[in-house]
Amino acid sequence: MVVKQELKSMTGNDAASYAVLFAKPEVIAAYPITPQTAILENIKQYVDDGLLDAEFVIVESEHSALAACMGAAWSGVRTFTATSSQGLLYMAENVFWSGYGRLPIVMPCVNRCLAPGWNIWPDFQDSMAFRDAGWIQMYTKNNQEVFDTVLQSFRISESKDIALPSMPCWDGFIISHTTGQVQLPSAEDAYEFVGSYDDPIIEIDVNKPWGFGAMTVPEQYSQNRRDLMAAMDRAKKKIVDVHNEFAEVFGRSYGNGLVEPYGDDVADLTIISLGTIGDETHEAIDRLVAEGLSVNALRVRTFRPFPEEDIVEFAKKNHKLLVIDRSVSFGHAGQLGIEVEAVLKRHNIDTPVKKLLRGIGGEDVPYTKIMKDAKEALKE
Repeated sequence: MVVKQELKSMTGNDAASYAVLFAKPEVIAAYPITPQTAILENIKQYVDDGLLDAEFVIVESEHSALAACMGAAWSGVRTFTATSSQGLLYMAENVFWSGYGRLPIVMPCVNRCLAPGWNIWPDFQDSMAFRDAGWIQMYTKNNQEVFDTVLQSFRISESKDIALPSMPCWDGFIISHTTGQVQLPSAEDAYEFVGSYDDPIIEIDVNKPWGFGAMTVPEQYSQNRRDLMAAMDRAKKKIVDVHNEFAEVFGRSYGNGLVEPYGDDVADLTIISLGTIGDETHEAIDRLVAEGLSVNALRVRTFRPFPEEDIVEFAKKNHKLLVIDRSVSFGHAGQLGIEVEAVLKRHNIDTPVKKLLRGIGGEDVPYTKIMKDAKEALKE
């Protein structure tokens, strides 16, 4: 039975703030950077108003913000922060420490271009720079999915068989500062879904001292990385399971939690993308199909762990893939396109892949542009 919910208008950042309020973290670290600042401002207000019983730590830098969360996670409490762009770069050392150290921190990245030149518009270059840092990365398409994904992230990261930090991502300004309708459950129902963090993965006990981060020999270091890889692999099923349970309780789903298909199962062309481009693609698909063209779409929701099996199964059924990226690995191609092409080659799937870069530097990617790209791909 789906729980009762209230429809409200709010920005994507407001939606994220509500998810954090309902999840009840005990430590929140804060340092402002556009376009994520409103998330932490909202949470600070919740703490000041007595709505959230938490330690709100105002720090002197982004590096310190994640360091505070690391200390809280090692102490065995639920913790949260948020960042973006240059701020994410500034905390780079601790991003890897948190990922490789298996700390269940939830930290959204509100995507914004990297300098130089200075640019406050969105692309995915910032979060993609940390795709190998051991963090779960999930890319959202609208304000509702922001709320849903942040809430799910606490459940996923804090699972003892996963123990990985989560980085929900959404397009700066396009989602973060734009108002949309969001179905909000009660605080009680949301917290019941997340659950308490009474049995933490790691908990410092002064009566049982232990060391973390000590020098390791190559064999132990290698085993740690294999363990992390295995946890990422297990995270695929965990994401699907948590997503499906969420759908049963709240009545919303996004494909299987890893990928979200749109349109017919089989088509001459499949458009694959992340984030709001994936949402805009739906409009393009509807119009292209109305023109008599055979086109469908697959939005990759979870980039890490990468949904290899889903991509392969979809590619087997479809005739050509068009991958649209909003970030680029310089000297090669867009990261999503690289990943898609690699998994198809690994499985000996010969479905052609065309890779395009769109929306870099915040350039608008309307459905009309996607339609044009699709028609050109169909002709090739």
